[in-house]
Amino acid sequence: MTLLTFLFIVVFLIGLYFYAKCADPKYSEGLTNNNSEPRCPNLLIQKGSRFYLYNSKVAQVPGVNPIEFDNLEDYTEFLDWQRSQNIRCPVLYLQETYDAQGNKVYKFRPSVSEPQAGLPPSAAAPIGIASQIQPINEMPLEQVGDEAYPNPTLLVDATRNDPPYNYNSYPAHDQTDYYIGTTTPLDEMNYKQEAEKVSPDPMDPNWGGPKYTQSLVDRGYYANREVKIAVG
Repeated sequence: MTLLTFLFIVVFLIGLYFYAKCADPKYSEGLTNNNSEPRCPNLLIQKGSRFYLYNSKVAQVPGVNPIEFDNLEDYTEFLDWQRSQNIRCPVLYLQETYDAQGNKVYKFRPSVSEPQAGLPPSAAAPIGIASQIQPINEMPLEQVGDEAYPNPTLLVDATRNDPPYNYNSYPAHDQTDYYIGTTTPLDEMNYKQEAEKVSPDPMDPNWGGPKYTQSLVDRGYYANREVKIAVG
């Protein structure tokens, strides 16, 4: 046996021994493959009546991430399907709303089905503000009285503090959002007008139309409140 053959046999036996030892499970790599686990969405944002379910760990793809739901019922059905597949994902629930300055903010809510965390509903909400979701404490305007309006307050208008000037004029523009969250006499007038069958105001959802408003003008409904502009 030549020296070269002997060295070849030794190297072969060493390799065979190394292969046998590494086949032992205790020498296996400790990493696991998580590709088979479901990718859990972890953020739910409510915007109006629609719900958007995000997975913040992956890229956003229209129609895929976020998953969009038209209403709470659709999201509940999706949640039931997840649980039937033994998929349970912890989700942070945020609701899009506005603060006292009119800025868009996101508020944390403990649960989709119980956003007030078990607290009873507050007194009747401002009526006449259109919303896609009707709160459980909202009622038709015809069935509520003046006491139902929240935080009643008088108008604070410097333009009306210098009689006889500016008499019977419309209140000045509230450019600082001073009256957000309160109900002024002007608000009550608008609410009651919206409760009528038809309204002469084009800004109301129950406006009777241009012919109806013009007929009121012709009958003197706005007498002593016309504005005349000299031409020529």
